[in-house]
Amino acid sequence: MRKLITKSLELFSYLVIFFLVIGAGMSGAAQGGIGGFFLGIFGGVIMSIVIFGALFILMDIADNTRRTVELLEQQRRG
Repeated sequence: MRKLITKSLELFSYLVIFFLVIGAGMSGAAQGGIGGFFLGIFGGVIMSIVIFGALFILMDIADNTRRTVELLEQQRRG
């Protein structure tokens, strides 16, 4: 169940990142044409990294911690 929730959060994050970047590009295009589109895409990528970077780091830390515990339990068993 925990794996399903983690994978769902990861999928949801990817979808939000995609729509954030596309929305920023469209917003930039409305303001400044093709140059604004590319600047909007660039800004959307930067915003996505800032917003979701911490989330992905926390998910990786949790996954690494879980694998470390499993490895230590295997070593303890023999």
